[in-house]
Amino acid sequence: MFVSKFFLLLLGITVPAFFLLPVKWRAGVLLTASYVFCAHMEPRALIILAAITAATYFMAVYIEKLRDRGCGGKAGRTVAAAICGLTLLLVLYKYMGYLAECFGVADKLSEHVLKNLMMPVGLSFYAFQATGYLADVYKRRIAAERNFCHFACYLSFFPRFVSGPIERGERFLPQMRRLGEVRFWNRGRLSAAFTYMLWGSFMKLVVADRLGGMVNPLFAEPEAFDSFWLLLGVMMYSIQIYCDFAGYSYIAAGCAKIFGIELQKNFSAPYRAVNIQEFWRRWHISLSSWLRDYIYIPLGGNRKGVFRKNLNILIVFFVCGAWHGAGLHFLVWGLLHGIYLLVDSLTGQRIRSRIFTFWLVGVAWIFFRAESLEGAFRYIRQLATAGLRPERLRQAAESLQLNGTEIGIVVIGIFIVWLADRLCDREKMDIPILIQQKTNGKRYLVFYLLLTAIFIFGIYGSGYHTEQFIYMRF
Repeated sequence: MFVSKFFLLLLGITVPAFFLLPVKWRAGVLLTASYVFCAHMEPRALIILAAITAATYFMAVYIEKLRDRGCGGKAGRTVAAAICGLTLLLVLYKYMGYLAECFGVADKLSEHVLKNLMMPVGLSFYAFQATGYLADVYKRRIAAERNFCHFACYLSFFPRFVSGPIERGERFLPQMRRLGEVRFWNRGRLSAAFTYMLWGSFMKLVVADRLGGMVNPLFAEPEAFDSFWLLLGVMMYSIQIYCDFAGYSYIAAGCAKIFGIELQKNFSAPYRAVNIQEFWRRWHISLSSWLRDYIYIPLGGNRKGVFRKNLNILIVFFVCGAWHGAGLHFLVWGLLHGIYLLVDSLTGQRIRSRIFTFWLVGVAWIFFRAESLEGAFRYIRQLATAGLRPERLRQAAESLQLNGTEIGIVVIGIFIVWLADRLCDREKMDIPILIQQKTNGKRYLVFYLLLTAIFIFGIYGSGYHTEQFIYMRF
């Protein structure tokens, strides 16, 4: 997506329009770019986005007025109805197509109907934002936004529209009101934006997409490989999805910085976590914090005893699995993490190991990556029973298109990401910020090396769709 010609053209038009047109038009420029981007991705999605935006905007204003008049009960019922409506819409689009296939009625539905049942791009992310915003207005954590353009940008801002992060209104909307203060020539901001985009592109094009080419055959036909390669596939996919999604988040943050907007940090070296609880404090931070604040705590959190706490954890991760996709394998992935957390809690978090946590997460990723629950168990069964076949090592490597050069690029790329995460964890800041703190000579050397790596070793060009990020499916 970020490396598509259309996105680069859109960004190339939006940036000069944002800074050259009158300041009062800036929010309108961003909204126009966001809606053009959405329409380009999927015209049907724009209609749904506009409808949800308008409904949420007017509902929030109405809820605030009810609270101001002292009609708390009516306001509560209104916000509950609005949130139920958003939830039902999300469930309809995410699960109706899947249920139609499960009950064997997909063949009876026309192609047009099935196409309309497909999930509109971005819905999972902005539906959660709208839900959180309505809850915050009701709880008086934030005032209902009266500027429709600002609110529409909050739900549709094009750098984060497809795959997040899930922004909070209290954090994003004040930045919209300060757009007039942003000046184009701010060397620090523009340099930071470029660094974020460059590092994200390295993670995506050099590491994630190259790993993807090796992972796909392993999950497509696990019977063709022995346990060594399948175990390696689990490790490679764990790193692939991290570099893919974190790469997206870094590029999105860099694009937003050009316009003076700071997006929420979404990753913090997650594979350096020593237990599952810490992993979820570091992985997809905007989602995990949203689930905590809007589901776990309202359910009672840990305030109503051990049983309720554990039940709440399972509910949260059931929702987490269901949010990620239609299919039992996503639910199993979510519940596995819920069970991990229960064991973590019951043992008093005595088991603290980065390697053990990495492999626990990796086993769960099998269910996330597989096309179905049956496919996940097929992979695990082959992993557990295939054993080692040294005589087929060369054949397997050739089927994965592995040679000395490919292996070297992958190993070096993974090492660089590991080293960057180690530095980030130690210094408690993102790698682009660390790069920014270096002297000009060192910083430009890093820029040169990253650009060289992307152009020479990146996976891109005709016939390869690098614009497809993993989390665009959810």
